[in-house]
This record gives sequence, C-alpha cells and structure tokens, in this order.
Amino acid sequence: MAAFDNLSLSRFRRDERGSVAIMFGLSAVAITMLAGFALDYSRINHERARVHASVDAAALAAGKAMLDGRLTDAQVREAALTYMEQNMSGTGPGFGKLQDFSVELDRSTNGVKIKANVEVQMTLARIAGLEKVVFPVSASTLFEQNDIELSLALDVTGSMAPAGKLDSLKDASKDLFDILLPDSGTPNKVRIALAPYSSGINVGDYDTTVAGETASLGCAFERENGDDASEAAPVSGTYFKVRGDAGIAAGARCPGARIVPLTDDKSLLEREVNSYTASGSTAGHLGAMWASYMISPEWKSIFTGDNAPADYRDGKTLKAFVLMTDGLFNTIGGRNGGDNSPDATKSQRIAVDVCSRLRADNVIVFAVGFKLDEIANHGNRARAEQTLRDCAGSSSNFFVANEREELRAAFQSIAVQLNKLRLTN
Repeated sequence: MAAFDNLSLSRFRRDERGSVAIMFGLSAVAITMLAGFALDYSRINHERARVHASVDAAALAAGKAMLDGRLTDAQVREAALTYMEQNMSGTGPGFGKLQDFSVELDRSTNGVKIKANVEVQMTLARIAGLEKVVFPVSASTLFEQNDIELSLALDVTGSMAPAGKLDSLKDASKDLFDILLPDSGTPNKVRIALAPYSSGINVGDYDTTVAGETASLGCAFERENGDDASEAAPVSGTYFKVRGDAGIAAGARCPGARIVPLTDDKSLLEREVNSYTASGSTAGHLGAMWASYMISPEWKSIFTGDNAPADYRDGKTLKAFVLMTDGLFNTIGGRNGGDNSPDATKSQRIAVDVCSRLRADNVIVFAVGFKLDEIANHGNRARAEQTLRDCAGSSSNFFVANEREELRAAFQSIAVQLNKLRLTN
C-alpha cells in the first residue's frame, strides 16, 4: 500500500509539472498577444495623430487654393489630394494607406470639408487574426468672415512708361482683383479703392467738395494751411489747392486716371486700371494721402453710400493700404524740385507720416518698390527704398520687385494675406 502511494504521488508531481508548463505556455502566448496589441495600438495612435495633422493641412491647402478665385472645383480637390498624399508619404506597416478620400466645397461660405478613411496594417496583432485597422478622419476650413477694405496708391508717373512697366502694374492689379473679388463672389464684403498719382491727384467729380471750387480737370494738390498727413475731411481753410492757387506750379499736371472710392465692382476696377497712361513726376505723398482718405471713417461725409468706409476697429472690417512706386518721391505743388531738394524730403516725410497714422489706426500697410534698381544714383535709390520700408513698418510688408513676375507675385501675396483662414473641426 505504501509503495502504491509513493508511486501515485510521484506520478501526480510529474503531472503537476506538465500542467504548469502548459499553463506557462498559454500565458506566454497571451502575454505576447497583449504585447502585440499594445504595440499596434501605440502605432495606430501615432499614425492617427499624423494623419489628422495631414488632413488638417490638406483642408487648409484646399482653402488657400479656393482663395485664388480662378481655380475650378476639380483643381481645388486635386490640390487637397496632392497635399494629403505628400504629407502621408511613407512605406511600411507603420504607415497608413489612404482610402475613400473626398473633398466637399461650399463656395457660398468659402468652406472646405474633407473626409477619408485610413487603413493601418497590424504586426504582432495578426497572431490573433487582426490583419488591419481602418479609422475615419475629417477636417474643415472656413474663411474668417471679415469684410475687407483695401486702398491702392499706384504710381502712374512718366517713369512708368518705358519697358512695359505700366503693363506690369496692370497685370499685377488684375491678379489682385481676381483673388479678392473672384467671379464666384465672396461671402463677406470686399471693396477696393484706387488712388493713381503723378504730379497731382485727379479727384474727378469730388473737386468742388474737396477744393471749395471747381478744380481744373479735377486736379488737386496739397492742403491750404493744413497738415497734409492729417486724415481730417477738408473744410474752409484746409481745402485742397488747385492750379492757380499760391504755391502750385502753373503747368502742374495730373494723371488722366481718377480716384475710385471703395467698390466691389471688379469690372469697373479693371477698366480704370487698364486705362492708365504714364505721365508727370512723383508726388507719392498725394497718392498715400488719397488712398488713406478713401478708407477713413473721417471721410464718410464725402465718400457716401456704397463707397462709405467702415469705422476703425468695428470688429468685422480688415482695412489695408498699399503704396506702390518705381521711384523717389520728389514733387510738391506740382513741381519736381529734384531728388535732393527740400520738396523731395517733404514729400517723403508726408508719405511716411500718413503710413504711420494708418498703422496707428490698425490699418495693415504694405509698400511695393518696382524696379528701384533702375534709379541710377545709389544714394537716391537707397532713400527711395528706405521711404517704402518706413511706410510698411515691417520687412514682411515691404516688397521689392525687379521684374514683371515679381511685381505680380507681390500683389498676389498681399491679396492672399488679406484672405485669412481659420481652422474649424
């Protein structure tokens, strides 16, 4: 009996060791599977974060493409897909595979919505029969619903005539109009004003209102006994001088191109710019002054109705100003006093003072120098550039364009900056 008991106990112990081995083996498999699931779960989370960043970027890219105003829906969708694929580039089991990519466009609100599914192949989790995981991603963009008021002070002086310089300005202006005023329309109010300048400024039908008398061919110059950098609307004593007034050259010339107050009529803007001809010298301060007036709430009594500017800091209007020239400001009272004259210094100072006032009123100020490298005198070229730098107030808002395409790129960049996007999801 004792021998039997010892034998049975020995067999039981051997059986117990076998059971432990089996249990250990099963546990090891379970632990390996759990470790595999944990590793793959971590990979999925990492890939999900990367894919979400990619789809957000693709939505913004599509929004920017739609800002161009000239792209079809198919071209916008293609831009989104291209951007998504570039951001998701990579091979191997850790990278997701894009599926069911769709882009929904709403031009009435300038909105973009992107939806997609992403497939990620499993590694160790495949032991348990889980081959892949598919998860959805989405993103959307909307334009900030800011109204935009942009005023352009454009150089149409005699130096803009040669080598197609004026044609370059016309092309660049059209690009800007196309971006800010696309043919499909905008959900917010976008209006643009024009202030072409040379020796004087052609105020057109506003001559009696701003000069207190009928200016010859609408031609106006500096203020009477006034601060030319001020934005105050003219009253008796601070009206604008005209030909025949004291201090104004008898032969002072104005451009044929007239000012255009704020408007959303792209056809009108294009017709006006296409009609520009080059003549006269460079009273850049007059261009700056009048471009500032047309976006100033102080001038609501003069620019009325659909042309009336909004108040500063009204919470919904983005105001901007562009001063463009190809030369050195050197003309006061319709008289070119020379690049190194007191009149030149005064014209430059007034222009910078106007720009500084605008920036203080929260207006975004840009300055564009076109072919300044053609100014023969190095000192004068440096002064022309410094005037524009001082006007812009920051290097990011100052553009140097030495060629036609560079001028177009500068105007396009300004337009795109003004069309701000915000990401929503």
